[in-house]
Amino acid sequence: MMNIASIFVVVLAGFALASCNTTSSMNVPKAKTTVSRSIDQPVSQQASFALSRVLANLKRGTTVGHFPGGGVEGVEGYGCNARMQGNATLEWGAGSSELGNWSTELGEIFFEVMSQKGLNIAGDPTDLFDRGDAATSAEYFIGARISQLNSNYCQPVSFWDGTPQDEYSGETYIKVEWTIFSNLLQREILKTTTDGYYKLIQPKREGIVLTFQNAFANAAENLTSSEAFIDIALRKNTAQAEENVGDMILIDKVILKQNLAIDNLGLIMPAVVTVRVGGGHGTGFVIAENGLILTNAHVVGPAEFVNIILNNGVELKGEVLRRSDQRDVALIKVPIRVPSVLAIREEAVRPLEKVFVIGTPIDIGLKSTITTGIVSALRRMERTNLDFIQADAAISRGNSGGPLLDEGGNVIGISVLIIAPEVSEGLNLFIPIGSALNALNIEIAHSGG
Repeated sequence: MMNIASIFVVVLAGFALASCNTTSSMNVPKAKTTVSRSIDQPVSQQASFALSRVLANLKRGTTVGHFPGGGVEGVEGYGCNARMQGNATLEWGAGSSELGNWSTELGEIFFEVMSQKGLNIAGDPTDLFDRGDAATSAEYFIGARISQLNSNYCQPVSFWDGTPQDEYSGETYIKVEWTIFSNLLQREILKTTTDGYYKLIQPKREGIVLTFQNAFANAAENLTSSEAFIDIALRKNTAQAEENVGDMILIDKVILKQNLAIDNLGLIMPAVVTVRVGGGHGTGFVIAENGLILTNAHVVGPAEFVNIILNNGVELKGEVLRRSDQRDVALIKVPIRVPSVLAIREEAVRPLEKVFVIGTPIDIGLKSTITTGIVSALRRMERTNLDFIQADAAISRGNSGGPLLDEGGNVIGISVLIIAPEVSEGLNLFIPIGSALNALNIEIAHSGG
């Protein structure tokens, strides 16, 4: 992670002193006029955000500032840039790099600006006890990518002997591309761009860094002018809205297995598949002999077709029939009959029940990995009003969409999320199977009724 001050100071150190500066002013746009918004709703009723990363998407050597020979309009400083020679410019010296996160200077600026607007920002960088878990458990992560930086600076000289002073005034324009990532859905849900501008009138020792930081603060403040962002903050885009996934699909009931799963592995394992999409993968499982497979919506993403790798290594093309982004489930169909089908248990799950998970964690070569544990709790997330099964059976990236099974090997849930993996262990969430089927408008046929 780069220190912002060092990027600029290193570049400036190369300027030689002379009596003639032929540098013109750089074109520095003023930030677009936007109406930022303050939130009156209590933070306890809002979604929580944390600044994840700030990246500079600038090539090494990109000119980001000028030291104009005629000075900078509207700023103070005796003999602005009079002792610089030739074409005095400031170049970006670090290339594309990470400039900060929630715990750095930019994180502190972001926290202060957004908190003053009434938003629920996790991970206070001024916290004396450095409770980083607050940031990592936020509902949404915010990433910032700086795509443009323009500035004009003034370095004054001494009134008495004309020596350059170690202070600067000036103006800075910045363009920031923001990405909002849902920790619950494990996907990006919004991209938007804002710009910021700041003029420092009085020269200061760290004037260059100060104009940059304040321009970033202005761009962050302008993020609150985005209605889509405010809707996320106020939870107007959560699972309260209904999704139209299509007409009801009826699947045959599979008789529940009563004996221990270890005796049924020959029937269970072939019903669990790997779902491959692009360069990534997840897990799925068969719920009907006509080739219907359940997985997570975030596994398939927007794809219409995915690759399904069966337990025996055969790879097929599967069509994504429907999905519910709110419940994070999707239904896939492969064009063959699949005799191995998992039984779906409709009876309520209870804490302390023994459970196990099958999936393809991390690497496709690890397909059919089994982990075991117990049901730790049954949860309802206040922010979404969605139910989850919490269990300590280990899951990793790649397990998403795989089945959570009871002691007999009957499906009770779907792997979906690890809670704060950086600071926790065994805190895993699973979508209850009944909720998943309801979200996709799938019902189980019951004979005689």
